[in-house]
Amino acid sequence: MARLVTFLLLPLYTHVFTREQYGIISLAYAFIGFTMILYHYGMDTALMKYSVQEKGDIRKKCIAVILFSQLITGLILSGFIYVFRKKISVMILGSAAPEWMAYLSIILFLDSIWNLPMIILRSEEKPVSYLTLSLLNVVTTMGLNILFVVKMNKGIVGVFEANIIASGLIFILTLPMIISRSGFFSFDKEILKKVIKFALPFFPAGIFTMIMELSDRYLLEWLTDTASVGLYSAGKKLGMLGLVAVMGFNMGWTPYFLKRGGKPGARKEFAKVTTLFLGILGFIIMVVILWVPEIMRLPIGGRTLIGQEFWSCEPVVGSILIGYFFFGTYILQLPGIYMKEITRWVPIFRAIGAGIMIVAGIVLIPQIGVMGASYAVIIAFFSMSLSVFLKTRNLYSVPYNWIAIIYPLIFLLFSVIIHTDLIINWVISIVYPVGWYILVLNTEERSGLKKLIP
Repeated sequence: MARLVTFLLLPLYTHVFTREQYGIISLAYAFIGFTMILYHYGMDTALMKYSVQEKGDIRKKCIAVILFSQLITGLILSGFIYVFRKKISVMILGSAAPEWMAYLSIILFLDSIWNLPMIILRSEEKPVSYLTLSLLNVVTTMGLNILFVVKMNKGIVGVFEANIIASGLIFILTLPMIISRSGFFSFDKEILKKVIKFALPFFPAGIFTMIMELSDRYLLEWLTDTASVGLYSAGKKLGMLGLVAVMGFNMGWTPYFLKRGGKPGARKEFAKVTTLFLGILGFIIMVVILWVPEIMRLPIGGRTLIGQEFWSCEPVVGSILIGYFFFGTYILQLPGIYMKEITRWVPIFRAIGAGIMIVAGIVLIPQIGVMGASYAVIIAFFSMSLSVFLKTRNLYSVPYNWIAIIYPLIFLLFSVIIHTDLIINWVISIVYPVGWYILVLNTEERSGLKKLIP
């Protein structure tokens, strides 16, 4: 739901802003995403690990050390961005607007802190509290954007002000949780050393991940223009529905396999989860690809869901969605990395994806423009997933149902390549789940699926 904020704002932005203005906003969001990795430097992953695996006073000490270090480094980084805001604004946003960078420095600090108690809620398996805060963030951000951008006509500044207020609200609401979970233990240097030793390998991994997520837009800015960034970003935001599904699944997947991975029968369970998740994910992505023209033109209040100026981003959506499908296959293979304690390989896998993303973008964008960037996304995520499979297949083999993995891929490729009409779309949308249930799932997987349905 947190990631859905930018998607839900897409109809608003595509009607209010030009392609160039939306390009600037997209670059700002890209900067926030990339810089957040610097703010956390692997400490968010460490917080998840020690929140799950440690108990009692040790757990509180670990949480206190992580929160304190994040507070200090967050203030330092935001201060740096503020001081050098004039120079940074030109490099990051392509515009001399230091006041915008000042807004971003505040947003980054607030987001870097309130995201930490959200991780604690995940580790404690408290989805209701997590969902409530996420929903509040969504509603507040949406409402303030409508007020500032539409009603008060503040433009890009209104977008930043809405984010600051929304982030500030969640920050205040999560402060009691930060205090209660960490207690008032003294700062433990030995625990800090242990936490940093675990966290730092994830820092370069995070950098490479954000390069994969954001470099396509900056490559477009460099090789084409800001208007192309705006058009591409609109398509990527629609494709973000696939990322929402993957990241939503990963919220529960990570603490689950950390707890379950060392127990008997875990690998068989992981195989079953893979079958069910990829089948459902494939169906969601396929439906969006098939119906994206109708989704974009959906009438709302006398307007279409997406502004007509951005309709030509339609082909981008399918490619981005398929890329996120392969990201899902990567996420599903992480238990082998953690169980065999080879997390030092995580930065290598991410570096492979980031490197291929950049090379593919440089080669393809000058040839086919925005579609070159979207194809680079597919190639990068596929390469990253393949690399982790080749590394773990002998170290931590999982008995996958390969038919269940190939089945959604066939439908996804078909939905992108073949130009269909409404009747064929309905037929495919019905054939997929029926064929998947009858032809693909075995008895245990069907039993697992029934447990998911209330």
